[in-house]
Order: sequence, then structure tokens, then C-alpha cells
Amino acid sequence: MRGREREWRHVVGLLRVLRRRGGTLLVDGEPGAGRSRLLAEAAAEASARGIDVVRGGVAELGELVPCGVLLEALDLGAEPEDAVPVGSGTRLLDRLKAAFDARAPLLAVLDDLHRADPVTLKILRTLHELLADRPVGWLLSRSTAVRDCPAAALFNLLERHGARRTTLAPLSPDAVTELATDTLGERPDAATQALVAAAGGNPLLITELLAGLRDEGLLRAAAPGGRLPAQLRTVVRNWVDPLGAEARSLVETVAVLGGSLSLEHATSLLGTTPAALLPAMEESTAAGVLVVTAHGLAFRHELVRDVVATWVPPPVREAVLEQFGVLEDAVTAAAPAVAAMDAAIADGRLREAERMVRRRLAHHGSVPVMAELRSLLSEIMYLTGRGEEAVREAETVLAVPGLPEHVRDRVILVRLYAVTRRRSGGVAAAYANEVLEERSRHGPAATAAALIARATAEREEGRFETALALAEEARRLTEDARRLAEDARRLADDARRLAEDAHRPAEEAPVGADRTEQRRYEVCLATAALLTDVYRLDEARTLLRQVRKDMYAGGHLAWAADAAALEARAELAAGRLDGATDEAERALDLAGALDTPLSAAAAGAVLAAVALRRGDLREATRHVADPPEGSLESRTRHTLLAAQITEARDGPRSAMSLLAGLSWPLALAMEPTAGPWLVRAALGAEDRAAAESVAAAADTLSRANTELPALAASAAHAWGLLAGDRDALARAAGQAVDVWARGSAEEDLGVALEAAGQREKATMSLDRALAAYAETGAVRDAARIRQRLRGMGVRHRHWNSAKRPASGWDSLTETEYTVSLLVVDGWTNRQIAEQMFISVHTVTFHLRQVYRKLSINSRVELARLAVAQGRVDPGRANDGRRD
Repeated sequence: MRGREREWRHVVGLLRVLRRRGGTLLVDGEPGAGRSRLLAEAAAEASARGIDVVRGGVAELGELVPCGVLLEALDLGAEPEDAVPVGSGTRLLDRLKAAFDARAPLLAVLDDLHRADPVTLKILRTLHELLADRPVGWLLSRSTAVRDCPAAALFNLLERHGARRTTLAPLSPDAVTELATDTLGERPDAATQALVAAAGGNPLLITELLAGLRDEGLLRAAAPGGRLPAQLRTVVRNWVDPLGAEARSLVETVAVLGGSLSLEHATSLLGTTPAALLPAMEESTAAGVLVVTAHGLAFRHELVRDVVATWVPPPVREAVLEQFGVLEDAVTAAAPAVAAMDAAIADGRLREAERMVRRRLAHHGSVPVMAELRSLLSEIMYLTGRGEEAVREAETVLAVPGLPEHVRDRVILVRLYAVTRRRSGGVAAAYANEVLEERSRHGPAATAAALIARATAEREEGRFETALALAEEARRLTEDARRLAEDARRLADDARRLAEDAHRPAEEAPVGADRTEQRRYEVCLATAALLTDVYRLDEARTLLRQVRKDMYAGGHLAWAADAAALEARAELAAGRLDGATDEAERALDLAGALDTPLSAAAAGAVLAAVALRRGDLREATRHVADPPEGSLESRTRHTLLAAQITEARDGPRSAMSLLAGLSWPLALAMEPTAGPWLVRAALGAEDRAAAESVAAAADTLSRANTELPALAASAAHAWGLLAGDRDALARAAGQAVDVWARGSAEEDLGVALEAAGQREKATMSLDRALAAYAETGAVRDAARIRQRLRGMGVRHRHWNSAKRPASGWDSLTETEYTVSLLVVDGWTNRQIAEQMFISVHTVTFHLRQVYRKLSINSRVELARLAVAQGRVDPGRANDGRRD
């Protein structure tokens, strides 16, 4: 399970709750990603925990009877009535429901649902609803190679209704290295690493390649282009041989040409028409061998292409190459390769794309081609977080005279976005003004990038409304350009069909629509980020959902981690901590697979904020341990977050020392609603001058953006804290858009009312704060309120009566579980009491209960047990501190 630790935690989370209630985990991934292995390990773990398991998988040729996979898993024979059309009262549905109900609690593990028929999927969806209140867990798997199958719609529907989804992304470089070391018994050399990299992080291809190299004595010959082991060739044969004759011919043709193959060229080489080629395309992509890119067809994995190319006879290969005209002039010969690299970038295969670009750069001397290749390299550097290198590469290309328009605009766009992320908005705005002053010389993508750079500069000055207007203008521009490009492509398609009917040669359709589609993602994500910051969350989420839908439909995954990280921020702002965690973990998975560290840093910041609200300061600290190297915005956000964690752990003076030298107007421009916390921290550190500066900055920000109520609420809250103004605090609580912010304002109002002797009103305000914190899952804040209310003689029952087993981890209450994790972290009873806002005696009581339920006697045993059973990472346990 190398590289699948996060996905395994999702499995363990499902199993942990299964005795009390149901749950669903959706697993999808490309062929060879390890879906079946994960499901098998999950089934074994469930059985080891005493949970009944039913398993099934849809056969490659589909099902002979409706719901065959469910009937087989439950050992139910098919009956004649099972063929009746699906309805809520059918006998088949009743039989299945009764069988599941009788065996609960249980885990249903169903694999390869992309092959299932619509009847099976509809009944599966109905069963999911009918058994929602029963302890029935669902672990469902499908292949992402089949994009438009009914199972994809089912997964989307279940996810919208609360199911957790985990996509088995390609393994990260570190996981690949660990897997290679495990397989070979030593760290692979550079040549072997280069060959493994061509597998694109696919676990099956990597393991079969390495095992074959080892077992067949080929390790010293392991090099790109060298001999490939028979074991790997067998795996690829198993993928390709079941294809029909037309699909195999298509696969072999693409392999010979070594890059992306346009549909026009494919139809010409194979002597067919686009319509006739469509079934072969669908068959080869459904098998996970080929992918359809913006420029045609390409192999999903470069290693598979290398294998397929080896079995094409040399005379056939030479004939195809000659027919395609590869031996023509250098620029013409480079065009398919450039298209393949462009497609690889958009698809998120960034490491593969960089290898392709550098390989071409090493063997090409044509100035125009070199310039285009370096423009591709600059974009890869930008997307993988190497902003300064991207800028330097882009400026090198811009120095080349006579650049084609599309190359010039690409590097201008990359320079704008890279500078916006790495430096202050003022520097980016200077570049942007150069573009906007000569709009007629630039395409819509470069112009939109300039508008986003200007929006960033306006935002840094605290002018959010102006920034939003500029971002919306950029979005309209890219949408209009996309529609025009699509219209042009449709017209070209119509012209091509007419030409084919008249038996005349036709020109290729333009790819402008595809490039415009790719370039709009940055614009949409920047707009959604601004909307999130000012708590226009419905608009932000609507935009994010649409752009992610378009992104996945087009296979343009290079921006997927950024989108997931931003969705996590929106979920956090809405107070949905579970949703924020899920999206942030998804962003980390994608960032690791795509090698996009800036999106990983953004996701880590969300996880840190979630951990802080839940009171897990160790976890929060871990996520902010490494300051990001990205934009001024990300660095400022990191500083504020690190200070908040420090304040929770060490007090306000330590927090304020981290903020020394920070510009308060700039800090609030980056984190507009941080004003109240900054004022509270400054007052706690007895730095009234800083508190006054923050309150003034919050007021200025609110006055400059009168249409944004979240900023008005934040300013009122900051002033109410500074001046002890109860009316301002009440106004802040009433205006707050964010539930957590409303709870914070109510808490400060309650404290002020108690200080004024208005005990009844104070209790009511604190009760409202407690309800808001509970709604958003802010465990630490809720505990602080309960402590204050206890001091006022008011007690709240805050435990639930969920049925739990008598012993084991699942028997622990939420409070006991939290105490046990803090003990494993090395916290003393007194430190735990301070962080959880309970007494030391209460901590001692809970710890005794933990010892009893886990049948242990010491903190050392607790730490060892937590590590052994996977409750914490091995590096987290520390039993050295104790009372």
C-alpha cells in the first residue's frame, strides 16, 4: 500500500463508524491504480474487526442478469421476477434489502462498477437510500478511464449526498522511490528511475516493470529505450489484446508515431472516417490505454507506448512513418510532438511533459521550434511552483524576434501569473499595463491574465470591489473567446464534412477552443478565490463546481489540485470542517501526483485551520511547519495562521512576536476577516497601539468596500473589542455572514455583558456562541464557552448517547479519544486540561476510562498501541512528558 496511506485512512474511518451507522466510500482511479488491491485490503481489515463483508465485482463483459453482482455477493440465486423493470416495490429490490438488513452491520465491497448496467446502478442507489439508517457500509469502485458511463453519474450523486470520495491518483515521486526500493532491495539507480518515471506513477506498471527487471536480470540494461521485461509486456498485452482489430490498429499506429495523433491524421493513416473510427477510440480509451486530448489521441502512459512500439514489425513501422511524413522538414516534424507536450501539460502529466520537452530541446536546433519548446517549459515550471525559473524562461523566449502570436501570448501569460504568485501585485500590474495598453496585439488569454494581475494589485490595496470587477471582466473575456473558438471549430467541422462528401481534401479544425478552455481555469479560480475571501460563498462554490466539472470532462487535470484546495477554503469559510478536510486531502493527493507544491501548501493551511478549531494543536503545528515559498498572499496567510496556533498554545505575547513588522492593512487585505482576532491578540499582549492600528485598518477596508457585509461585520467586531462597545459587538454578531464569525462575536459580546454585570444577557449570548461553534465543529471554541458557562454556574450536557462496544477504540467517547491522542503526543494532564478547557481531575478520569477500555495500564502502552493499530503516525507518539 505504498503511497496510499491517505486513502487507507479513509477506509479506516469508514470501518470505525460502521458498528454505529452506515457510510459510503467511493474509490475511483485509472486501470492499474490499485483499486482492487485497496478493496481487498479493506475487506480483510473489516473481517479482522468482526464486520461481515460481502464482495462482488462486475465481470469484463458485464452482467447476465440485472444486479448479478449484488446477487452473487449475497449468495442469492436469480429468479424469473428479477428481470422485471426496476421499481421501488419489485421483488428483486425487496430480496436485496432483506438480505442486507439481515446481515447488518456489514460492509458491501463492489468493484468495477463502470461495467454495471443502469438497472443495477439504479437499484444500488435505491438500496443506498433504503438502508441509510442501518449500519451498512458501502465501498464502491469504478475506473476513471470510462468517463461517461452511468456509474460516473451514480458516484457524483452519492458524493453530493454525503459520500466520501477518494481518487487513486498516480503515486508521488517519493512513494515511487519507496516502492522501487522495496521491490529491488535497494534504491534504484538513475537509469532505472528514468524508466520507472515513464509509468506515470501507475502502481501496476511500476511493480511489474521492476519485478521483471529484477527477475530477468535486466537492471543494468534498464534505460529508456532499452529492453523491457517480458513480465511488463504481458501486462500490456493483457490490456491491448482484448481490443478489437480496429482498436489495436489505432493503438499501434499511435505508438509508432510516438506522441499525440490528431483525429484527421488517424483517419487518413487507417483509411477510415471519423465516425467509423469512433468505436475504436472509445474501446481503447475505456481500456485505459489511450486518452483523448485537446490535440487528438495519446497514450495514457509513456511506458505502455514504449512496450506497444516494440511489437510492431520494423517494416510496418517504417511504412507508417513514411506515410505520416515524419522525415520532412524540422518544424513540420516537431508539430505533433509539441501538440503531445501541450496535451500532457493540460492533462496534468507535468513530469512527463517536462521530460518530453527537455529531450526535444537537447536534439533540436530550429529557432522557432526551440522558442516554442521553451515556452512550454516555462509553463511547466510555473505550474510546478518554480515561479522565478518560469519568469526567466519566459523572458528568454520573449527576447526572440519574430515570435508566433500563440507562443508570445503563452509566455506573456505565464510571466504574468508567475509574477502575480511570487511577487507583489505592483510588479505584476506593471507587466499587466504593458499588455492592456496594446490589447489589439494580444489574444484573450493574455489579456485576461493581465486583468487578473491588475485585480491582484487592487486587492492588495484593499479595493475588493474593484478587484472583483476586473476578475469578472477577465472571466467574461475568456468565456466569449471560448464560445467564438467553439463556433469556429464547428464551422470547420461542417466544412470538413462537406469536403469529405465532395471527395476533396479538408483543412484541420482549429484548436483555439481547446486552448481557450485550458486558459480560462486560472481566471475562474482567481475569481472564486476573491469571492471566497469576501464570503460570497454561494457564488464561489457555483463557479468552482462548474470549472471542476469542465476540468474533469476535458481531462485538464493540471489545475485540479488548485481547484480542490480552493474548494477546501470555501468549505472552511462555510464552517463545514469535514468537507474542508476532505477537499484539502484530495488537493494534497492531487498535488503530490501532479507535483504542484503551491496547491499543497494551500491545502495544508486549510488542514491546519481545521485542526486548530478542533483543538489538535500538534496537527495544526505540523501543517504550518514549513513556510510556503509562493505568493505574498500565501506567505501572509501562513504567518497569520502560525500566529493563531502559537496564541492557542503559548499565549498572545508569543503570537504577537511572530507578527512583528507585518503591515496591518496588507494583512487584512490578504485575510479580510482576521481583524477581530488580531485586536484580541494585541490586547492580550497589552499592545494597545497595535490593536488600534488593526481596528483602524479594518474600518478603512470596510468603508472602501461598502457592498461587502462580511467586512462591515469584521470591522464592527474589531472596534467592539477595542472599545468594549457592546452595541458594536451585537451589530457584528447580527451582520456576520460566517457562522463561526458570528459565534466569535457572540462570545465576545457575552464576555462584555458578564463584565458589565448583565448575567442573564451574557448567558444568552454565550449560548448562541456555543450553538454556532457546535454547528461548525469548532470543538476547542465550544469547550472554552462551556468552561466560562460553568464558571457562571451554567452547565450544558454535551455528550451523545450513541451505542458503543464495551471495549476497544470504538468504545471511546469523543472526549476520551481526544484525551488519548494528546497523551500519545506527549502532553501532560495539566496541558491537556488547559487546551480542552476542563479540569485536571476530569482529564485523569477520562484517562482512567481509556486505560480500562483498551486493557492497558500506562501512557507508554497507550502510545505503542496507538501506533501499532494505525491510530497515529509512528512519528507522532511521544511518551516522554507526563505529570
